[in-house]
Amino acid sequence: MKVIFSRHGNTFSTAAKAIWIGGQTDPPLVLEGERQARRLGIALRRARRIPSAAFCSPLRRTSAYAEIALATSGAMRSPIPDSRLSEIDYGDWEGLSNIEVVRRFGARVFFDWYRRSIWPISNWNTDQNVYVDAIDSFLLDLRRYREPTGTILVVTAHGPLKCIGRRLMGRFGDYPIRQLARVDTGNISELEMGDAFLRPVTWNERPDVLLPPARPK
Repeated sequence: MKVIFSRHGNTFSTAAKAIWIGGQTDPPLVLEGERQARRLGIALRRARRIPSAAFCSPLRRTSAYAEIALATSGAMRSPIPDSRLSEIDYGDWEGLSNIEVVRRFGARVFFDWYRRSIWPISNWNTDQNVYVDAIDSFLLDLRRYREPTGTILVVTAHGPLKCIGRRLMGRFGDYPIRQLARVDTGNISELEMGDAFLRPVTWNERPDVLLPPARPK
């Protein structure tokens, strides 16, 4: 079974200051974010990968992104919100730019999270163990969808994707730690999932890398 995890699209315009926004802040997609959602939908349609199921976090920036992508792909379904995909509450980082986080909390703390997905010891309002357990629970439930050639779409914010990438670090030589620590807005990571395995097909790529399903031999 293949699962396409997509990070939602842009919530900041080109001219706007990019700041950290967590699960307690929910700005809408800007026009470019909506275009990114349509690009995902077009990629799904061209690759004949119409999702058989779709999930998103409760945030409107993820649900709107999923709805646009699904409608563009031709899927006759709506995404199912799941609170286990919620974004992290970044606490004292909320509202700060990357440079401001570095100045206030130090470069090591910032880059440990940014480049290696190592959770800061303090400053955040989300409990790491509770958060990671919720994501693991969601992944476990996905295994109930046992369509070998089917595709599931999951649209989230960055936190869940970084935690999933952290689980995969060091296990697949083709994917360095720095790559698995990030998914850019509008990009996807495709995973192959079975009863006892989870492995990346692609990570942090534009949606147009999607390939049609393999034909049974």
